[in-house]
Amino acid sequence: MAIMTAAEARLYIRGITGTGEDANIDSLIARADALFAGYIGLPSPTVGGNPTLEDSTHTIYLDGPGTQNLQLPFLPVVSITSIHDSDERDYGTLDLVASGDYDLFGDEGLVRLKDDSAHGTFSDIKRAIKVVAVIGYTTIPQAIKHAAGLQVAHWFQGRDHVGRTSVAQGGGTIDVHDLGLLQEVREALQPYRQASVWVG
Repeated sequence: MAIMTAAEARLYIRGITGTGEDANIDSLIARADALFAGYIGLPSPTVGGNPTLEDSTHTIYLDGPGTQNLQLPFLPVVSITSIHDSDERDYGTLDLVASGDYDLFGDEGLVRLKDDSAHGTFSDIKRAIKVVAVIGYTTIPQAIKHAAGLQVAHWFQGRDHVGRTSVAQGGGTIDVHDLGLLQEVREALQPYRQASVWVG
């Protein structure tokens, strides 16, 4: 999977007919995905690879909150694979929190122990909590796809001008925009930025 298809990206690139450039477009889409994920604050998956907006497995270590609520630092959370609450930070079998003991509110990144859970409350020990979770988007929001289309088109059309600030065209000179994230792309991604980006 990818955050968008080459066919979707081609809608943003004037002058392309057919699928002859799809391999190049797919490469630019993958780079946009990694750059966007870094910009909004999603980490790299646990097992290899670049940061991605797509749902992928992450292992997170957190300080124990000492309450029934555990706030995960990344959104959205698709599912929880496991939670260990370990005073000794060895995260063994005896430290596993039973999946039936908690509820997940994925859009909020909140795990809440049930009132009648056997676990009671999370410990208040530093780095006591190990969470393995699937984080990211199972369906990429349309606003992010739009941002990706704009960015991919910008990169694709600017490939011949890398490193230049101006080019001769039509008997004159025109300024060339740099190939960083476009301002309108940043604006489109703003609502998806993680809290950690805002508060550090």
